[in-house]
Amino acid sequence: MSSDRAARALPFFVFAALAAALLALAAPAGAAGSITEVMDCAIRNLPPSAHGLARLVTKSGDGAERTLEVDYWSQTTDPGGRKIVIARRGDAGKEIAAYLFSDGDAIGEVWAFTRGNAKARRIKATGPDARLFGSNLSLEDFARFARVVFPGQVRRLEDAKIDGRNVYVVETKPAPDAGSEYARILTSIDREWCMILRRESFDASFEKGARARKIYKVEPADVRVDGAFANAKRARQDDARDGSSTQMEVLELELPAKVDDAFFTPDALPRASH
Repeated sequence: MSSDRAARALPFFVFAALAAALLALAAPAGAAGSITEVMDCAIRNLPPSAHGLARLVTKSGDGAERTLEVDYWSQTTDPGGRKIVIARRGDAGKEIAAYLFSDGDAIGEVWAFTRGNAKARRIKATGPDARLFGSNLSLEDFARFARVVFPGQVRRLEDAKIDGRNVYVVETKPAPDAGSEYARILTSIDREWCMILRRESFDASFEKGARARKIYKVEPADVRVDGAFANAKRARQDDARDGSSTQMEVLELELPAKVDDAFFTPDALPRASH
């Protein structure tokens, strides 16, 4: 593995504990005590750095299939802070080859690099065209897996069970000015593994918000514990609005102690794609 790729580990869907921290740290003043246990659990499962190789298989509602492999790098900047680079393998043609996600207002800053351009450009994280490499994962979906702090109201609901596993249940209502496509999000976090087993995202424009539009799920049998950290070998997201799905599978995984900070900048994004 080359020096540029030495930091690679953990695709975004494996990064489930980070989303737990996302929910907990976003809690408004006065509610933090009710979900402090969730936050502490999430932080315990948060690696300082990570890199991985994953395969994404997206199927449209009419059965058309799209498969690609992606590399993923992450770096924890401080409790609640995170920088992410994700790049597709192979020839991307005129499509986006790599993204950089970092903390910022609302959904956060997103930069994209397309081969043939001189440098990366800042892009919007929401909208009908904001889909990660053409999958059914929006950039917001990815940002909410990868980042920690978001504006909005968060509260811990009654604990539950999923497939026999005890889970925390957290409800997030994005701030009105956050630009989110969701009215609310329900996240079920395994109490032992401190990672997401299920996430239900409700879109007010889909069945008036009465039914989850997107459901992300990890089967307990697909969870792997490596030392101090739990991660998913496979995960799936379904979109009830158009019948599409994306199946995600970990092909390689490593947790280096450190990734060069300079790698997580717009100027460095072209060298992440290859």
